[in-house]
Order: sequence, then structure tokens, then C-alpha cells
Amino acid sequence: MLEELAKAEGQERMNIFRRYFAASRYERLLIQQTLVRSARDRSLASKVKKMEQAHLKDFVDTVRVLKKSGYSKEFLLAVKEEDDALSKIIEAYNKRMNRD
Repeated sequence: MLEELAKAEGQERMNIFRRYFAASRYERLLIQQTLVRSARDRSLASKVKKMEQAHLKDFVDTVRVLKKSGYSKEFLLAVKEEDDALSKIIEAYNKRMNRD
């Protein structure tokens, strides 16, 4: 990702960060799917743990590398954007779940 960021300019870098967060959400869905499937197949429980650990490690490593590489400010703008988007998704879920 660093090579791609180095070649990109402002808005292009934001798009790279957006793709990173989209991939992260996708991976979280795969983890959730594996967790659900572990109800039928207990052997998947350890896979869920490994997937979660790998996902967390990737995120922590990515943040560390981006900060060291001077992309911290732009990345934090993307973080805010992602946080706002996640808040809207959570709010929509809350509304749906509280319709009772």
C-alpha cells in the first residue's frame, strides 16, 4: 500500500484509505460468518480467534506504518470518515432492532 500511496495525490490517497476500510469491513464479515458457522462446526471456533487476531494485527501494523511514513494526517481524516459511516450503520441497526 505504501508504494501506491507514494504515487498518489490527495484525493487518490483518500480513495486508497477508503478501499482499505472497505476491505477491513469485508474481512470482519468473513469473521462473523465463520463465527456463525462455528455453531454447527466447533472446530471453526479456533479459526475465528486466529482470524480476529490477524485482523487486529494488520490494523495495528497499518496504523503504525502509516504514522511512520508521514500519512498520519490524511489517514486520520479517512478514520473520521469511516467512523462516521460506521456510526450511521450502527444507528440504522439500532432503529431496526428497536421497532418492537
